[in-house]
Amino acid sequence: MTEYDRPFNEEDLYEQFPEGREGGHGTEAGFNTIFRLNDASLFRPELLDESNDAYIPVLSEFVKSGEEISISFVEVKSSSRESEWFLHKPHLTFDAENQKQSGGLPKDLDIAGSVDRYPGPEHAHITTLIINHEMTMARWKQSIIVMEDGKAAGQMIYKHPPPDEAKNEDRAAG
Repeated sequence: MTEYDRPFNEEDLYEQFPEGREGGHGTEAGFNTIFRLNDASLFRPELLDESNDAYIPVLSEFVKSGEEISISFVEVKSSSRESEWFLHKPHLTFDAENQKQSGGLPKDLDIAGSVDRYPGPEHAHITTLIINHEMTMARWKQSIIVMEDGKAAGQMIYKHPPPDEAKNEDRAAG
């Protein structure tokens, strides 16, 4: 029997990666957590109040955009179990809380939260853009911005260089 004759379950591949929390990159450290950014409660009210001298119009528009779209942030440890799920199965990870309950995701997967108004995996249309795809994903961490409108979603992934390499790049550029 060859490897092609055996039943293939792609989710088994993601389970071969180490969990982010094993290296200090779990939800308790701020990783693997879907967090909405265009939420008025995150900003001081005077910044959103047109009658106030501290008013910031662009910030007000950013918050108002939340009526139509949600913008969320997630940070994952690259080459971790969680990053593999986010990259290859965003239709499930964007709905993590429900998917862990229904069996779409492993119950012990260390991902917290869900994308607001996400229509669920059977109705989602998702686009993924990797900003610096030429860099390996097998490095340090990835920052992900997720935008959705209740019908379609997109994730933009930025692969961070390790801190020591980022400092060397800054020195070489300066």
